[in-house]
Amino acid sequence: MRKMTKLLIPALIAAAAIAGANPAAAQGWQHNGQHNGSPGHFTPARAEAIRAQLNELQRRVERNDRRDNLSGREYAGLRHDIASVRNQFQRANRNGLTDVEFRVLSRRIDNIRARLRMERADWNDHRN
Repeated sequence: MRKMTKLLIPALIAAAAIAGANPAAAQGWQHNGQHNGSPGHFTPARAEAIRAQLNELQRRVERNDRRDNLSGREYAGLRHDIASVRNQFQRANRNGLTDVEFRVLSRRIDNIRARLRMERADWNDHRN
């Protein structure tokens, strides 16, 4: 009986210590319900970076349209794509951007940038 007690008590203490540590670890991940700063969500600075990239891309499209580097159809398509990304960003940013959402938005912005470069360089008889 004594041998069983010597084995059982340390096992129970270890189990209690492990069970007590679990809620603390979960609380650290959630940050009491706030997502800012947690490993799964980006800070507001990352959201502001996406917003700034969208604004800069919009300015570039407008500038190229004023310079007659884009046809009306190309201009409308690029503006539509930017508005679509902006809407997706606003929906995703309600609870903070996850790393997947951030990568998807960045990839879509990069695709629009590439499309703008391609449309500028195509020389399809819409320039003066």
